[in-house]
Amino acid sequence: MSEYRFTDGNLLVLYAVHKASSGDDLPEYIKERVRLGLETYNMIMKSKADKHKTMVMIIGRQGPAEQVKKMLTEGGVKQDIIAIDSDSQNMGQTIDRIYDSLKSKPNPPFIYFIGSVWLHDIFNATVVSKIKNWRVQFYGALDHRPVAEVDAERALDAPKKGSEYYKQKIKNKAVDTLLNIIFPD
Repeated sequence: MSEYRFTDGNLLVLYAVHKASSGDDLPEYIKERVRLGLETYNMIMKSKADKHKTMVMIIGRQGPAEQVKKMLTEGGVKQDIIAIDSDSQNMGQTIDRIYDSLKSKPNPPFIYFIGSVWLHDIFNATVVSKIKNWRVQFYGALDHRPVAEVDAERALDAPKKGSEYYKQKIKNKAVDTLLNIIFPD
């Protein structure tokens, strides 16, 4: 028996939360996330039987989220399946909001989360403690900003790591130790 529940539909979450820039244009790293979101959407449309139950959720401030929505519709995503969440300000609030909206479903959708590559650790810590046993896939878009800028933004999104996160870390460490004993260098 699988540890995951059967999924019903697909939810593509495009994480577009970012610091305000000086211009009205979207930063390049957000545009990269949109490109990856379009690739993922097209993959779902070509390969999944339940593609007609696909929704897209944009996480970010209203103005930039509308720009992202425009880019998605120009890329072929139907406008009526796109929703904007401008209330969530970080990864924890985003995952909480997704969980609250889907927890009553007996079969939650398969969730595809699109963010920058550096968000993967924060995402894992948050997802493991909040929505375990759901089918969730993280896709990381390239982010060519300087390390100092990324670290400053990462500090704003630091997760509160729950016990599940630490259990997983201990399990991973035990497996690594066992493999090092079995297969020494």
